[in-house]
Amino acid sequence: SGRAAMGIRVRASAFAHPKSPHVAAVDERHFVSALQLVLPRGGGDAGDGASATEGFADVSDALRRRGAGGGVDGASPLVGSAPDGDDFCVARMTLAQLVDDAFLAQHVRPESGARFFACPLDGRLDADDVVAITPSGHLRASLTPSTHARAGVTGAKTDRGTLKHEASVHLAKKEFVPGEPFRDRLAACLARLDEEGDGRGAGWYACACERATDGEPLAVRFPPGVESEGRRITHARRLVRGGWRGGGGGGEEDDGKGEGPPAPPVEFFRRDRGDEASAMDADDDGDGDEKSAPGYGYDGDVASRLAGFHEWIGAVAAGVGREAGVGAAGDRVVAEAHRWEGLLTPRMVRSAVEFCADLVDSGRYPWAAVTSWGFPEDPTRAPGASECGELTFAMTPGGRYLLFADSSS
Repeated sequence: SGRAAMGIRVRASAFAHPKSPHVAAVDERHFVSALQLVLPRGGGDAGDGASATEGFADVSDALRRRGAGGGVDGASPLVGSAPDGDDFCVARMTLAQLVDDAFLAQHVRPESGARFFACPLDGRLDADDVVAITPSGHLRASLTPSTHARAGVTGAKTDRGTLKHEASVHLAKKEFVPGEPFRDRLAACLARLDEEGDGRGAGWYACACERATDGEPLAVRFPPGVESEGRRITHARRLVRGGWRGGGGGGEEDDGKGEGPPAPPVEFFRRDRGDEASAMDADDDGDGDEKSAPGYGYDGDVASRLAGFHEWIGAVAAGVGREAGVGAAGDRVVAEAHRWEGLLTPRMVRSAVEFCADLVDSGRYPWAAVTSWGFPEDPTRAPGASECGELTFAMTPGGRYLLFADSSS
């Protein structure tokens, strides 16, 4: 994980607000490689959810809510166990195998009742042929000029550091079946690429499938000849020790005189308009773009605190506070962090966000944060967007939240 060298756009909203951006923000990031959940510890501003001597919070169901993404619901039922004990699969597939008719009928077309995810794990987005299948049933391809000329599909020129062609094919469209001219031409062109045997477009993919109606995990059945193996989503947890001194983009571990983890500044919520969404740019250097929040009356301190909180969350992901320091200050536990890695779906991210919102609304914690990261070679990522696709939610009381994303989002 990491941070892109660009500005950070912060939005403030409430889950119940009709224009709340949280569902769209999560769903447009189709493939998530890692998710971090941070809960403050201790008294005062750090919260009373757990003391330094208590065990970790039970997060076993944090990713398992079925919720369709309409808001926070503490009674949301949970999805069942992953089929065959595997959360996702890693498979080596060719472009022709990705559009195999029987495979699409089982996992992609509307009659399958499924959402399928296939994200590339190898190749370089700036130089190689990189392809993904999104849960909406679209094949998204970033092709080199030579492959584009032979693949049977038209794509717009795009600058990915080198010249690439970006193409999209709606595999779930009811007309995309054998006998339809475009489909047959595409399948024939991709089959010829396979026959040439140079491995063009072939690669390893992280794949998952879930029922479209409720997110229940489904097994993936690959075409004959595909090499695949099941994988589990891993979970690790740790204590975060010591405080944090800085803010304004220049934070560092403190010397024992700090006040613990920074809290998200609730002053950012608009007092005059209730829960209406508002936004601000908080740059890496901590200077807020007040012009993006006309009439709010905030000074630079709010933007600085927004940037400082976001930087601290990133520092936790990077391992800050992992080891005990010298003396009581360095040993002070200020938060706990949970991290999942693998192929996670947008439903899982929404589940974690809703799980944390319920924890905060229960009064156990004054705030909670969820951060997700994408895959670096994801061809659905817009040119110029953050390489890691980072998205951070900071949940605060009353069903409100702050949403941090790079300013290109």
